[in-house]
Amino acid sequence: MKQLITVLFLFVVAKSYSQSLGYEMRTNDRSYIAVGYGHFELRHRTDLDENRFTYRGNVKMDEHFTLSVPIHYKIEKHDPTLEPRFVYKTGNYSVWVQHEFWYDHSDNTAIAVDIADNNIRYRVGWDTSKTVRFRILVKL
Repeated sequence: MKQLITVLFLFVVAKSYSQSLGYEMRTNDRSYIAVGYGHFELRHRTDLDENRFTYRGNVKMDEHFTLSVPIHYKIEKHDPTLEPRFVYKTGNYSVWVQHEFWYDHSDNTAIAVDIADNNIRYRVGWDTSKTVRFRILVKL
């Protein structure tokens, strides 16, 4: 019941205030619902009561390359992470690689392909924990 209320709350917030609504599932039995506004994102892990707040800054290096620097904060655990991402974009496709840095250790490296189709973005990726991820994001 608590998960249903959380999902409904995120849906109402997304329709009222956000610019994007996304869902990500992974082969390690984790899934996430995300709402975004500008450079900010709130992501809820559906198998736990875990919420992550993200601010993402981007530095455009040239026509195709961007350095994306998201700063994540797990609200319940008070855990900050930094996950710099190098993005190569051409046309409707982006390929990126990122590495997770926690305040006390370094963690997974992830590689993914994002495909944009009008207001919908699809993602297929893999990380070093041997997890495959699939994401769909709708721009509202």
